[in-house]
Amino acid sequence: MRTKLSTVSSGSASRSSRRCFLVLSIPTVAFLLTLFCWSSGGNGADANSANKEQADSVVLVSTRFEVNHADFITFGDVLTSSGVKSNSSQEKSAVPERKTFWQKQYRSFEKTFIVEGRWRLFANGLAVTLGITIASTILGTFFAFIQCAMRRSRRRWLRYLAKIYIGIMQGTPLLVVLLIMYYVVFASLSTPWGMEKEIVSTIALALNFAAYAGEMMRAGVDGIDKGLIEAARALGFGRFQVFTKVIFPIAARRILPVYKGEFISLLKSTSIVGYIATQDLTKASDIVRARTYEAFFPLVATAIIYLISAHLLASVFAFMEYRLDPVNRRKRAKGEVNV
Repeated sequence: MRTKLSTVSSGSASRSSRRCFLVLSIPTVAFLLTLFCWSSGGNGADANSANKEQADSVVLVSTRFEVNHADFITFGDVLTSSGVKSNSSQEKSAVPERKTFWQKQYRSFEKTFIVEGRWRLFANGLAVTLGITIASTILGTFFAFIQCAMRRSRRRWLRYLAKIYIGIMQGTPLLVVLLIMYYVVFASLSTPWGMEKEIVSTIALALNFAAYAGEMMRAGVDGIDKGLIEAARALGFGRFQVFTKVIFPIAARRILPVYKGEFISLLKSTSIVGYIATQDLTKASDIVRARTYEAFFPLVATAIIYLISAHLLASVFAFMEYRLDPVNRRKRAKGEVNV
């Protein structure tokens, strides 16, 4: 009896638990289905809105290309959702060709000298540089003779004027002297052939050259033995003959090496005349460098041209030294040498 009652009670309990499970599971499943449908619908709406925004961005890109060709966004570019621009297949295929070192140097050389005949700028600049150098040397040597004579004069005021002039030129930078001569002293200079800048450059360099060359001449003349001058006068030579036959040959042989160095320094000093728009060799290299944005070949070529010009002009003075050397003169008189 007890067994039957327990069996009946256990069966009724299991049925009641199943009913409770069904009652609780139905709203739970309904809630989960509702949540799943809601989430799926939201993601689809987001996807539709994202596709719509991407389409709008593509239309915006094409519109910007049609309106403004200078925009950075080109035709065929698409903006992704992260904002990164993806290039078209044509741009990916257009890879710039890499040039070798020698190809780059040849291209730089071509732009510096060949294109537009720019080598003519260097040739004209070299002509202006050599012209100013030679003219300044001749005029400066003439001023140096005057300054040397004033320094050796018996009149005190002439010696004082020469000292003041030497002090001003040796204590003032050459560039400042050039600018003062152009913008102050010769500000109203006008010539019919249009060489005002070259003339002012020549005068300024000549005045500076004379201050140093005059002191070289004075030192060379003062170093001559007084007995030679007295012997020449005892032989009946006049003052001019004493100067031309005795003083000048000896003094020239002594001062020529220093004079040569000052001449080469004058050649290199002409590089500052570009400050008053004189188109010399250095100014020509600046013009080419500004046009080509290349610095190597214009500057190196200018340095090489200055180097070759200086050595050629120095060789001329070396030949003059050889000719004035008394030992070589005796050898030539005896026929031992052909030069």
